[in-house]
Amino acid sequence: MVVHSGACGDRVRGVLCGYLPILTWMPGYRKSDLLYDAVSGITVALTLMPQAIAYASLAGLDPLFGLYSACFGGLMYIIFGSVRQITIGPASVVALLTFNYVNPAFPTTAVILCFVSGIVEVVCGFLHLGFVVEFVSMPVTGGFTTAAAIIMASSQLKDLFGVSYKAKNSMEMWIKFISNIKNIRMTDTAMGLICIITLIGLKSLKSLKVDAKGMRSKLCSILLFVLTTGSNVLVVIVSSAVAYASIDQNQSPLVLTGHIASGIPQFRFPFLDYEDEDEKFTFFEGLSRLWPGAIVVPLVSILSTVSVAKAFSGGKVIDASQEMVALGMCNIFGSFMGSMPVAGSMTRSALNHTTGVRTTFSSIFTSILGMLSLLYLTPVLYYIPKASLSAVLICAVTSMVRYDMVISLWKTNKRDLVPFATSFVACLIFGVELGLLFGICVDLLCVLYRSARPSISIEKTTNSTGHVKWIVKPSSGLMFPAVDYMRQKIIEELSPLDRASKPSVIIVNCTHFDKIDFTAAQGIKSLVNELNVESCRLELVNAKRSVATILEATLHVKILNVPSIQDSPKKCNTRNLNSGPNDQFGIPVNSTGYNDIESMTLNEMKIKNECERMA
Repeated sequence: MVVHSGACGDRVRGVLCGYLPILTWMPGYRKSDLLYDAVSGITVALTLMPQAIAYASLAGLDPLFGLYSACFGGLMYIIFGSVRQITIGPASVVALLTFNYVNPAFPTTAVILCFVSGIVEVVCGFLHLGFVVEFVSMPVTGGFTTAAAIIMASSQLKDLFGVSYKAKNSMEMWIKFISNIKNIRMTDTAMGLICIITLIGLKSLKSLKVDAKGMRSKLCSILLFVLTTGSNVLVVIVSSAVAYASIDQNQSPLVLTGHIASGIPQFRFPFLDYEDEDEKFTFFEGLSRLWPGAIVVPLVSILSTVSVAKAFSGGKVIDASQEMVALGMCNIFGSFMGSMPVAGSMTRSALNHTTGVRTTFSSIFTSILGMLSLLYLTPVLYYIPKASLSAVLICAVTSMVRYDMVISLWKTNKRDLVPFATSFVACLIFGVELGLLFGICVDLLCVLYRSARPSISIEKTTNSTGHVKWIVKPSSGLMFPAVDYMRQKIIEELSPLDRASKPSVIIVNCTHFDKIDFTAAQGIKSLVNELNVESCRLELVNAKRSVATILEATLHVKILNVPSIQDSPKKCNTRNLNSGPNDQFGIPVNSTGYNDIESMTLNEMKIKNECERMA
């Protein structure tokens, strides 16, 4: 026996590189790559730290959960991730779902949710369930993210205006906000609005064009880059300085973030016993409090991350299953360090792309800067106003509002507005998880409806002898619901006609029939029988071989492969054209009857008819 060790080694190497993409870029890593990755990682960290605290607040958790997820949530993506631009960390939609399923009285159940989400994602990846993401269309995703953005912005109104209340859904948030308008704190309101205006102004600097040349141009470009990419950090630093300066006799006119414990968290297995608010509970008891979030959160995280990966794929095919494995490993390792669930972020990934990231190794610099913040900057974080964090989050989620998609759908395909609107409205009324489910179901129903009701054109012609023929052209393949629709359409066209106006033959063009099932074939057989009563013959032309096999077995017809249109005249001249009788349209009929008719395209029938006349 001959063993091809080289081929075997290549196969093993290919499998390892598929599951460990770090093996594809690490051997060729250069010093210049390290510089670009360092700049990208540090830039992302400056944006991520304020967002991490804000997203933890959105999830109803202590800021530490957000900071831990920012530090450790993306480390495993260095090894398992395949798209260099993606940054894994706390994400807005996942934080919103965490808020829905984690009881504030038991905040450490967020760690259990993170661990279980990772397990679900890894299992989905190893089972190659990446194709499941394809069942969620862009209109459904657009409606879902738009509604989620509105819900997240609504949840920040209380901190933005300095009021306090508890609410679960967007309707309840607005009702309680309106009822608490009289309790609005003017200092927090002024701080929050100023931060929003400042953030919008700094973001708008991206559109400025520098007229200067030489060194001055470079300095201006660097300044604009720092102001736009570091806008979140600048706003948080300045607002914290204002809050610190305004403290009088240990009293602040602003609502502050408060004390945050410093230090790196201890490595801890998430399936050990927990203790919250003097109550101990086991891993499985905590898991029972998270249902169905243990399924919904990982699925939404997968959808979000794969969507980001596709956006930065550069036209390459994304292995969605590998991205599931990478995201799952990030959540599993993050849960060991006390993290809340994480996912890919579109805004931070775009920032990563803008700064010229070379590999996924940039996440190590983001993590290092985050750990330095935990070690040395937590006393400073005490003075961050909650209003400024709310402003950061509101400005971050505005990019999720897909009004541009609504405009595009209106101009191109208004029918796709139905799943968009369904998911949007359902998310606002019933919550993001049920809204996403409703949107997917409605979208699938729309797809089924389009396949069951294809566009069918009927061309009616009369030849020189006065015989009428119809040419039926379905726009897509006919599965069993669509055949009944075609039958109904043909019979409705025939019913009001008198005998002289009815066609003697109806030709069905099977060009778009890529497949057909048994029920559809039986439906065509029923149509043949109905047309026989009307003294009308049904012809099937231009059927593919796979379709013809089923039709021949069901209808007892002989459907042959036909020559191309370009070769038809030549083959007509060399074929024995007078071997059998023709009908009134020049279609050759076998002596055994109309059930043994040779099938061909309409153009080929016309060409053959001319050849027969010449013969």
